[in-house]
Amino acid sequence: MKVESILEQLMFTTVRITVTRGTETGFGTGFYFAVEVDDLGAMMFVVTNKHVVEGADSVTLHCIAANPDDTPALGVEIPVPLDDSTPFVFHGDPDVDIAVCSIWAPIMNAEAHGGRKVFIRPLDPSLCATAETLEAFEPIEPVTFIGYPDGLYDSTSLLPIVRRGHSASALNVDYEGKPTFLIDASVFPGSSGSPVFLVVPASAPDKFGNITFGPGTRVLFLGVVAAVYERAVDLVTVASSRSLSLETLDIGIVYKARVVKEICEAVANRIAPVRPPRPSGPVT
Repeated sequence: MKVESILEQLMFTTVRITVTRGTETGFGTGFYFAVEVDDLGAMMFVVTNKHVVEGADSVTLHCIAANPDDTPALGVEIPVPLDDSTPFVFHGDPDVDIAVCSIWAPIMNAEAHGGRKVFIRPLDPSLCATAETLEAFEPIEPVTFIGYPDGLYDSTSLLPIVRRGHSASALNVDYEGKPTFLIDASVFPGSSGSPVFLVVPASAPDKFGNITFGPGTRVLFLGVVAAVYERAVDLVTVASSRSLSLETLDIGIVYKARVVKEICEAVANRIAPVRPPRPSGPVT
């Protein structure tokens, strides 16, 4: 499989995460994010939700291997375990459900032991939607998010699942005064940590009706899926007994891209600038 178009590249921005807590195994979604620091090199992070990894006994990234010609070796997995030497850093605001981890060292270690490179297409800070860029779009837009809902993925190719919905609150307004917005989409456990994108066709009009013909489809990184709203449902069984069950409202909570950019840049600037070259180019 050649990875050339920007939408093809997006399929390799995410990574499946499994965690253990005692005898239980959980799962979630992470994605790669690269930050250049002082022109000295790139720091590579995996980004997910704090609740995915907090209190975990073990965390493993299930990466896709690369072929010698820098194409993905579909179906070939390189497990990358994370340990105490590469801890997740949580956002300074305890109410912000974002965690990041510098992954150069564990990836290089896994590659050295496995004899193959990892295929990565990290997001770049230039893709992050800002208040200014969002002013060119309608407050309600279609959105695309990528991940592993309910742990589901293509077990043959190891590729993630792509889903779509639309923003359920204004993209250019902080919902409830927090760095979040809502999406109307089917969000399930396992989707936590999924990156959310605004995919803009080359000839799409802006909100004023102006059409700019560009070189191709472009993408804005909007944020990270963190949770879904639920409500309690009163169930009546055949024995006329009652119980409560939770029903999702298909309204997901997304932390905005600026939160990811802020925490990754803050962590990158605290780490000594000794970095290997990036193994794969960023999404462009």
